[in-house]
Amino acid sequence: MLTPEEIRALRDYTEMTQVQMAQLLRVRPAEVIAWENGTLEPAADHMAQLKRLQASGAKKMRFKFN
Repeated sequence: MLTPEEIRALRDYTEMTQVQMAQLLRVRPAEVIAWENGTLEPAADHMAQLKRLQASGAKKMRFKFN
């Protein structure tokens, strides 16, 4: 499980805006904001995608889910 701080750090590292991360994960930008604020936890499938993104070390929008 990634903490809100880790989700924010991952987004910062990948140089994505909250909107871009939301588009990548196919969620609303408000959900990404809530994850980063700690008011909502990502669903299991979204957490798995975040962990894959983290493990890839990808920068910017070079990462794409199949």
